[in-house]
Amino acid sequence: MANEEYYDDDFIVLLTIDGTEYEEVEVKISDPNKTIREQVTSIVTVFEMPKVDGGGNPIQYLLGQILEGDDEPSILEFEDQEGREMALIDYDVQPGDRIHLISVPIAG
Repeated sequence: MANEEYYDDDFIVLLTIDGTEYEEVEVKISDPNKTIREQVTSIVTVFEMPKVDGGGNPIQYLLGQILEGDDEPSILEFEDQEGREMALIDYDVQPGDRIHLISVPIAG
């Protein structure tokens, strides 16, 4: 990753999972250098999120970040324009920031 800063054990973000009772839950990020794709996979696994919706359609999960002054989360893309995998640190996500897990059913 381009930004190899050191983070201590207290890298905690506030996670909201859209459509669930999870709102601004404190979540410890073990490695902010992990890719967005890996972070999403970890969150989906830990919170036991469904992989398909009620109609049997697969669900894609995305991460969004609420920036100061915004009401809606900005989507954290998995890759940049050159195809390089992005990480939380590439988006300057800091301890205490608000992150949202967003589910997007994929129509079949």
